[in-house]
Amino acid sequence: MNPRGRRPSPVGDILQTVLKRVDSEQQLRAYDIWLFWNDEVGEAIARRAQPARFRNGVLFVTVSTHSWMQELQFLKETLRDRLNARLGADLVRDIFFVSGTVDAPPAAEEAPADPVTVPGNRFVPLPAIADPALAAAFARVIEARAKRITTARPTRPRDGRAKKPR
Repeated sequence: MNPRGRRPSPVGDILQTVLKRVDSEQQLRAYDIWLFWNDEVGEAIARRAQPARFRNGVLFVTVSTHSWMQELQFLKETLRDRLNARLGADLVRDIFFVSGTVDAPPAAEEAPADPVTVPGNRFVPLPAIADPALAAAFARVIEARAKRITTARPTRPRDGRAKKPR
């Protein structure tokens, strides 16, 4: 307890009061964009464009190629509206696209499908194939190859030496 007999205030409450004084327009909330950018713009855009900085209501976005920069220019108003809606306030007044290197977000891991092994595969070591149709096609190729190998006759190359069957 402090000398006046009151309980100490939680640090979170004190910080919230200080931030309201320092950031009266709630501009710090705009930095939440970095947390939800990938979800809001979608995987295709997130792989090619990432927020770089925010200053005075302008969001600077680094874009990997000029063609994507042109595409995003057409989507600028929609992106701004979606970001502001997610923030709950009109904090982003404009978006400025800058060409540069983009660190792609980590790819979402997909649950692996049940692998299908290729039946009769004793000649070619293959990893398990998840697609049953593709596994069946590989099985036919391997069977055809196996028949060719077992029925092949030695051939004579031009130099006269016998060649071993494949």
